[in-house]
Amino acid sequence: MINIICGLLAMVVITLFLGGLGHSIWENTGSIAFPVIVILVLGMAYKGFIDEIKSGPDHT
Repeated sequence: MINIICGLLAMVVITLFLGGLGHSIWENTGSIAFPVIVILVLGMAYKGFIDEIKSGPDHT
């Protein structure tokens, strides 16, 4: 249970950080390239997090 809570906290922090960074770069440069990269990276991070939750605890 603690892994899920820590994972959710980590996902919130990385989403806020990368989202703010992507938005800031987009506002200053007008380029959509970096926000697209941020979306792809966050998508991979969320997919990895969900896969870890589905696989359950690893007791090996």
